[in-house]
Amino acid sequence: MAKMITLSGFASPVSPKALKDFLEEHTGEGTVSDVEVGQNKGLKAHAVVEFTTVEAADLIMSLAGNSYLKASYVKRRTPHYKLGDDLKLNFGCQISKDKFSVFWSQENVSVKLCSDLRKFEFFLSYESVDSRFELSDESISQIELHIPSGHSVKYLVIQLHGPPMIYKNDIHWVREVDFTPSSSVGKSSAICLELPTRAHIPKALKDLFYYKESPIPLSFMGPEVGVSKLARILNVKRHGGAHHARSNSLLTSQ
Repeated sequence: MAKMITLSGFASPVSPKALKDFLEEHTGEGTVSDVEVGQNKGLKAHAVVEFTTVEAADLIMSLAGNSYLKASYVKRRTPHYKLGDDLKLNFGCQISKDKFSVFWSQENVSVKLCSDLRKFEFFLSYESVDSRFELSDESISQIELHIPSGHSVKYLVIQLHGPPMIYKNDIHWVREVDFTPSSSVGKSSAICLELPTRAHIPKALKDLFYYKESPIPLSFMGPEVGVSKLARILNVKRHGGAHHARSNSLLTSQ
C-alpha cells in the first residue's frame, strides 16, 4: 500500500531525482514511486513524495523529526495510470497506415495518464534538464494502438489537434518554449509512443470513442525528412504556419 508525505524546509534547491536518490538511501531502492518539487515565492522548496509502502513513508517521517526538515502525511491525490518508464517518444506525422515520419525523438521517457483521462504527461530529461510535456484531451483527435503480430514493441499513435504544453523543472515547474531542434514538437501532427508488448493499456483509455486498435506494423522515416519535403513527396499543399500542428494534419490522411 502506497503512502504520500510532504517535506519542506530544504536549505537549498533540490531536484526530484536528487531527492529520490537521497530518500532511497534510507528506504531502499525502488521505494519512492513519485516526487514533485515546488517552491512558493519567498519560501523554501517543498516536495510531495509518494512511497510504494507505508513502512518507507513512516521511516522518513521519523527521520525528518530529527532533522531540519518538516514532514507530514497527505491524503492520496487522484490516482493516475502509469503507461511505463524508459519508453521512446517520437514526434512527427503519420504519412500512411504503416509509415510514421519522425521529426524528433527521445528515449527514457516516463508517461502518465490522469485517471480522469483529461491529460497525458510525458517526463524526460533533455540536455540535463528535467522537462514535462502536457497533452490535454482537447488536443487529441484520435488514438490508435498498433499491435503487430510477432513484434516485441507496440505503437501508441496519438493524432493531434494542437501541440502539448512544455514545462521545465527549474526548482519548480515553469512554462517553456519549444526547445526541440527546429521546433519539431510544434510542427508535429502526431505522437508515436513505443511500448513493450507487455505494457498494460488501461481499460478506461480503450473505452474512449476515439481509441482504436490495428494489427498493422509501423515503419519509421528519419528526422532528416522534414515536413516541407514530405508535402512535396505527397503533393500536398500545406496550410497555416510552420509551427501549427494543424498545418501538417493533411499529411496524415494520405
